[in-house]
Amino acid sequence: MLNIRLLGVVAVAAGALLVSHPSTAADDFARRCVALGGISLPPAAIGQLTTGATITSTAMTDASDPNGEFCKIVGAIHPVDKNAPEINFQLNIPSNWNGKALQLGGGGYDGAVVSGLAANFLGRDAVQPLKRGYATFGSDSGHKGAAADASFGANDEALANFGGNQLNKVHDIAVQLLRRVGGAAPRRMYFEGNSQGGHEGFNVVQRWPRDYDGVVSIHPVYNITALQLDGVHIGQTLYGSPGAWISPAKTKLIYDSVMKACDSLDGAADGVIANVKGCRSAFKLDALRCAAGKDAGDACLSDAQIRTVRTIGSRYEIGFELENGISSFAAWPVIEGGSALQIFNFGAKPNASNPPAPPAFGPAASAPANDAFAYVMGDAMVRHMALRDPNVDTLKFDPTQHQQRLKMVSKILDASSVALEPFRDRGGKLLLLHGTADMAVPPQNTIDYYERLVARFGAEKLKDFVRFYVVPGFGHGDGPFQASWDWLTALDTWVEKGQPPANLLTVDTAMPTAGRSRPLCEYPAWPKYKGTGDVNAASSFACTAE
Repeated sequence: MLNIRLLGVVAVAAGALLVSHPSTAADDFARRCVALGGISLPPAAIGQLTTGATITSTAMTDASDPNGEFCKIVGAIHPVDKNAPEINFQLNIPSNWNGKALQLGGGGYDGAVVSGLAANFLGRDAVQPLKRGYATFGSDSGHKGAAADASFGANDEALANFGGNQLNKVHDIAVQLLRRVGGAAPRRMYFEGNSQGGHEGFNVVQRWPRDYDGVVSIHPVYNITALQLDGVHIGQTLYGSPGAWISPAKTKLIYDSVMKACDSLDGAADGVIANVKGCRSAFKLDALRCAAGKDAGDACLSDAQIRTVRTIGSRYEIGFELENGISSFAAWPVIEGGSALQIFNFGAKPNASNPPAPPAFGPAASAPANDAFAYVMGDAMVRHMALRDPNVDTLKFDPTQHQQRLKMVSKILDASSVALEPFRDRGGKLLLLHGTADMAVPPQNTIDYYERLVARFGAEKLKDFVRFYVVPGFGHGDGPFQASWDWLTALDTWVEKGQPPANLLTVDTAMPTAGRSRPLCEYPAWPKYKGTGDVNAASSFACTAE
C-alpha cells in the first residue's frame, strides 16, 4: 500500500513538472530543426534527376543573432554522374516564419554557397529578409571554386546545373524541408539575384514560372554566352594591335572628360550623369586625340586607343544566332559615365604604363586575374565551357568556327526568352533594375531585353507584371551612386495586395555621398533636377523621358 502511495506522489510530482514546464511551440520548432541532421531525402523529393540529398548539419540560433532565432540547415544534393560535384545549399527558417520563402542567386561563375543571411542592395541599415520572417535559401550552383573559375564546365551535369537546373533542385529540397520544420509549403515563393543571380532570376521566370510568385533581377547576365564572347572580343581588341591597350591614367582621362561634358546635363553637377542620351551628343571623343594621332602621354589618346574606345562602345556582332535569336551584344557605356577600369584593367596592373604582353600569359595559360575583367570571364567560358580545351589561345578564337558548339552552350546557359506568358498568367511579378554606369554588364543589355518584352506584350500590358528601373551612376555594385532600395517590400506588396510599385526611392550607399536619394524612375525616364531644393533629396528631382 505504501509503495502505491509513493508511486502516486512521484506521479503527481512528475505531472506538476509537466504542467509547470509545458512543451512550447518554440521547443517543437527547435526539435524538428535539429532532428533533420544527418537525414537523407530520396530522389523522388526532387523534380529533376539526382541521387537524392543529405542534410549535413542543422543548428538553432538564438535571439541574440542579428537575424534573430532561426533554424540553419546545410546540405548537399547528390549528382547522377559520380564525377559531377554536389550541389551544396543552405536553408534558413526563422522561428517567426511568415509562410514566405526567398531564394537568392549567386555571382560570377558561382562556386560558393549563398548563405541567405543577407540580401544585396536593400541598404546599409535595412532589416534583412530572414529577420523579417522570410525563409531564405541559396546554393553554390553545383560546384566549388572562385567566381572567375569556369573549369567545372568540362562536366555536362555541372554545366547544366550552373545553367539553371540547380535552381529547381534546390527549390524542391527547400520546399520539402520547410514542410518538415515549418509545417507547410511556403504560400509565397520569391527570388532575388544580381549579375549571375539576375540571370538565375530570369531562369526561374522562364523555366519554372509556376513555382515563383515574384522575382527581382538586378543587372542580369541573361545572355551569358554573348557577354563572354564579347569579353573575348574585348581582349582581342586590347591586344590585337600595337598601342590599343589603355592605361589606368588614360581610363581616368576618359571618365573625367565625360563627366565634365555631361554631369550638368540633368540640371545638377553632382557627379552623376542621368541624361545619358544627351551625353552621347555632348561628349566628343575626338577632342581627346593626341596630335598626329600618336601616343603622347596620359593627357590624350592615340588613334589606336580611340579605335579601342569606339569598338567597346559599339554593339558587338557575333556573326550568327545563338539561343532565342541573339546575334549581337550591347555596347558598353564607356563614353556615358561608366568607369572603364573593369574593361581595360581590373585592379592594378603589374606595370601601369604598359599592358602585359600576350606571350606572357598565352596561348597556353588563362588570362591573369588582374587583366581586363570582361576578357578574364570570357576567356574562362571559351576555354572550359565552349571548347573544353584549357590550352586554347583565346586571342585567336573565332566564334564563327565553332557555331554548333556555341549554340549548344547557349541553349544550356542562356535565359533570353521573352515568352513570359506562363509567369504572367499565374500572377507572377518581375522587377528589373540596372545602373547606367555598369561596366561588368552593360545597361543597354537589359534595355534590349525590356524592349523585346515591350514588342511582345505592348508597353501598357507589360506593366501589369513587369517594372523596369534604370539608376543613373549605379555600376555593378560600385559607381558614383551605389543604389539601395526596398525591393522586397515593393515586390511583396505587389504580389500580396495587387498594388504596383509607385513613388519608389533609391538611396546612395557610396561614401562620402551616402544617404542622398533619387526617385527610382521607370525606363525610359530619368531623374532631372527641378532647379531648386536640396540636390541630395529625391524631392528635388522629377522623372522625365525628355
